[in-house]
Amino acid sequence: MKRVAFATLGCKLNQADTEAIRFAFERAGYESVPFSKDVAADVYVVNTCSVTGSTDHQCRQILRRAVAMKNANPGSVVVATGCYSQVNPGEIESMVSGIDIISGTLEKDRIPELVDEALKAGEGAPRRAIGDVSRQKKFRIMEIEGMAGRDRAFLRIQEGCDRRCSYCIVPIARGKERSAPMESAVGMAARLAANGYEEIVLTGVHIGRYGRGSEENKTLADLLRALLDVNGIRRIRLGSIDPGEISPGFLAALKNGKDKICGHFHVSLQSGDDSILRMMRRGYASDEYRRSVDSLRDIFPEAAIGADVIVGFPGESEENHLRTKALLESTRPSHLHIFRYSPREGTPASEMPGQVSDEIKKRRARDLSAIKKRLGEEFRLRHVGERAEILFESRRDPATGRLTGLTRNYIRVFAEAADELKGRIAYGSLRGLFSDGMTADDIRIDC
Repeated sequence: MKRVAFATLGCKLNQADTEAIRFAFERAGYESVPFSKDVAADVYVVNTCSVTGSTDHQCRQILRRAVAMKNANPGSVVVATGCYSQVNPGEIESMVSGIDIISGTLEKDRIPELVDEALKAGEGAPRRAIGDVSRQKKFRIMEIEGMAGRDRAFLRIQEGCDRRCSYCIVPIARGKERSAPMESAVGMAARLAANGYEEIVLTGVHIGRYGRGSEENKTLADLLRALLDVNGIRRIRLGSIDPGEISPGFLAALKNGKDKICGHFHVSLQSGDDSILRMMRRGYASDEYRRSVDSLRDIFPEAAIGADVIVGFPGESEENHLRTKALLESTRPSHLHIFRYSPREGTPASEMPGQVSDEIKKRRARDLSAIKKRLGEEFRLRHVGERAEILFESRRDPATGRLTGLTRNYIRVFAEAADELKGRIAYGSLRGLFSDGMTADDIRIDC
């Protein structure tokens, strides 16, 4: 049996795409194996990301590792796919020799077919399969049966973006907004539940804009209501959402579904300064962000709120940075992703005056990292002594041997527990801080 190995960079949508590619290979008779120099494979697939310049660099490093493994296994094939491949295939080809196939975001469901063609043709110049994603109007339905090595399943419900933020390459990489037909999304969720997945995570570029690019006239609230009725799903977790997408209808659906919907929301921020938000073309102001977070906490008082923040955007002054710090202090996110601005060729921000030095970006990132650490610890400390529902994962923490899992509000838990709890929901008492999470004891299936 032929073997295929995968490496994935980037977002949850990319991870969901990889699982769909894996399923397509398995239907074609391949066995999935780890992406490791110690395990030979016939095909090495690298699903790339291009959100920042440093991400491009990471992709090239992983691709070079894949080529080295290919050279150790003559006759194997290396595939570069995903956003970096879509946006800049020529750079990949010129900077990483030995790749056999470079495919874009539209061709992910065709990769097994492209590999068969490459294997028959033998060595040669890289074969490119890069479609015009800007013309794509229909959502690509890519079947999955589960998530290799994961106990939560990522459900793709949307792709593409029409927003055109001034710094972002995603519309070029992913195209226009398209949404999965609701019947398809609900059917996929039901199959995942039947295969033992008790938690699903809704993923997309803009899940809050679910329904756009579709003739069904549905919304994310409609989809949530339908998913609440799927047997076997005990937890529904949402991916990133923008402040302007937190509508009264969406909030009503959350309130109606509190028993299943997780109190964990990643609300995109990027900056706490209104002038920077305007230059970013984000479409909201800091007050709207604050109101959105407050409205979520009205329904889920102990919700985990995550945020993305970019430091060093062109023109960002020290005063602008201080406003971002102040907004974080007032909204108190429990999780924070900090990015140093990286110019992306082809975006308006890359041509803006007032580019910020790397030294200043690093200092501002350190400022926010200190806030991130403190707010995260304070959030977890508020839960000491609580009885929490935990979805345990199928792997143990390598450092301690403890089982690990996630609460509904995204606290990572470390517990001395039996293997029979792997992949299952149980209940435990939260104790002290440990690593990036908390310890738990008195673990039981019932509450």
